[in-house]
Amino acid sequence: MAAVSLLEMLLLRRALARPAPAPADADEPAPPTDQEPAVPNEFEFLDKHYDPTDLPEVAAQTALERFGNYPNARTSTVIFGVSWQALTDSIQHAVLNYNNGGIFDTSVAATLSEDTRQWQIMLTGLRYVNATRTMVAGRPQYTVGEYSNGSIFLNAEALGGQLLGEVVHLSNGFGDWVQNVELKNPPSY
Repeated sequence: MAAVSLLEMLLLRRALARPAPAPADADEPAPPTDQEPAVPNEFEFLDKHYDPTDLPEVAAQTALERFGNYPNARTSTVIFGVSWQALTDSIQHAVLNYNNGGIFDTSVAATLSEDTRQWQIMLTGLRYVNATRTMVAGRPQYTVGEYSNGSIFLNAEALGGQLLGEVVHLSNGFGDWVQNVELKNPPSY
């Protein structure tokens, strides 16, 4: 199997996402296509679990704010202290390593599900906060722990059996507990 570059993968994905051109003898002219078609971003879901800050208190606030959008959630994990580019590149490198036999020296790993529909990706060496909501006497109470050297597990769609699709799930794994983060503005849901 020949190695596929990241650029080739992205161009192939873009080509597959475009609608087929209308036949030349169509009755009506095709509308102008000056914009790219709406394609789900493979990292749109991940963006909700990311904060560009280096401060655990800011990442903790981001994790707490997510509970407002997901009232039944019991935990909320937010990755911080790493650039967005480095984070998304590491995910793409994990998939490329799986497909091409370890071409990148990186601390991530990916496996493909048996039915080739989903990637399971493990990212290591990350900083993250994990917020937990518990009910005490009918009122929610929040605790946020900061972790370093942590591992995060992602599930993503597999396009065509080998290409990276949209990230659809994130869960925290394990890490070195640093501290409980003091909450300045706990939510009052």
